[in-house]
Amino acid sequence: MTAKGFRLLLCGWLLLSVSGCTSVNTALSSSNAAVEARQQNHTRAALSAQPPSTATASRDESIKPTSTRSSGSAGSPGSAVDPNNDGYFVGIAISGGGSRSANFSAACMFQLQRLGLLQRADYISSVSGGSITGAYYCLCADADWNTANVQQKLTHHFATDMVWTMSMPWNWLPLMFTNWDRSDILADTLQKHLYSRDKRPLTFADLRSDRPHLLINATDLQSGKPFVFCNESFDQLNSDLSSYPIAHAVAASSAAPVLLHQVTLQDFSTTFKQYRHLVDGGVVDNLGVKTLVETYRAQLKSSNGAVYPHGAVFILLDARTQYDARISSRGDTTLVESLQFSAGLSSTMLLNRASSATLDEIILDSAPDRVDAATLRRERDQLINEGYVRLDTSDSRPVYVLHLALSRVNELKELPFKSFTDSVNNISTYLNIDQAEAYQLYQAADLLFEQRFREPVKEIVGELNGATAQTKP
Repeated sequence: MTAKGFRLLLCGWLLLSVSGCTSVNTALSSSNAAVEARQQNHTRAALSAQPPSTATASRDESIKPTSTRSSGSAGSPGSAVDPNNDGYFVGIAISGGGSRSANFSAACMFQLQRLGLLQRADYISSVSGGSITGAYYCLCADADWNTANVQQKLTHHFATDMVWTMSMPWNWLPLMFTNWDRSDILADTLQKHLYSRDKRPLTFADLRSDRPHLLINATDLQSGKPFVFCNESFDQLNSDLSSYPIAHAVAASSAAPVLLHQVTLQDFSTTFKQYRHLVDGGVVDNLGVKTLVETYRAQLKSSNGAVYPHGAVFILLDARTQYDARISSRGDTTLVESLQFSAGLSSTMLLNRASSATLDEIILDSAPDRVDAATLRRERDQLINEGYVRLDTSDSRPVYVLHLALSRVNELKELPFKSFTDSVNNISTYLNIDQAEAYQLYQAADLLFEQRFREPVKEIVGELNGATAQTKP
């Protein structure tokens, strides 16, 4: 590219960076309707579990929409149920981390499926790149959930699609003078390659009734608080979740500030023009586990302790790494490289600290009132060092926490090659990934289960199977 061409491209990029925003959500009821008369959402994206519908989805490509907007109360006290009838709340949290997280979490989910634990999940809570995999699993047909197809889907270069689309001169005017923005482009490519069926965009109405409830996490740009794409959040906006495209929710969860534009939702609860602006969910909780914990507690409270008598299982699929810029052999770096390395280091360290703080919160919040500090430290150290802990709570409901972290590859033995750990740690947080890198993530997941997590998972499955046998008449 000539210098003149580069300058034109750079000017175009700068102009695109200040483009506007769009909202694709629609109203659920008239804003003039009384609050108590408004319809409520009943999709599978629910903080309060609901009894399975009689019109459940089939397990093939002819899957019909399983949820529609309807009147009545979603998630009222007593509506919480245990769909697997095992007396346990089983939740899977999938962290952020771009295509690295998407592929690592898929590799872990296949391992969990082989051991019989993925099938027992009641909820999936996902953040950023983890939402790509979580949403695909909760939507796709059985025939599409296989390693060959998933690897092919999740190694697509979504970021390249975005750059190519934005670099086309004929797209500059629409990007500058319409509400079409960078996050819309990401949603378009996600929808094209992952979230469409027979050229029809998949929405929250298409979530499978025989798969876990899906909770996609973003961050409210104005308040800095978590925003979960669920019935309850959209009820507050008087907006129809069943018609909202999954691709836009995943784009919101992945909308890293500055790099991507915020995803906008219109608030239809008022006649005034009001909007919610959403960015990457990892800003608040990069593990996605807080939403699971809060959902579990809310359901216990709403049912007066009637649900999940045996406790809870939280499975954390964490794609964080130990950042290494690989610049020790270089005398100097360019300005662009310095910005890239600094951003990578700061974001990785901040997210790792936030993830550690979240794990500490689980330990503290699950502890009985009279537990001593030494016990808390011992449980925390066990979770950090071993990746697995059983917590005894104040209400005699044990909580099992399984922390499947990619960073634990540093502790493994018998690695495929000498520099394997360095290679995995340098897979970037980006929406592009090489097939060789994706293969290494599958290798890492295989090794983690083989050397560290197979026995803990078998123990949990044994507990679930035993509880199921106890509940049968």
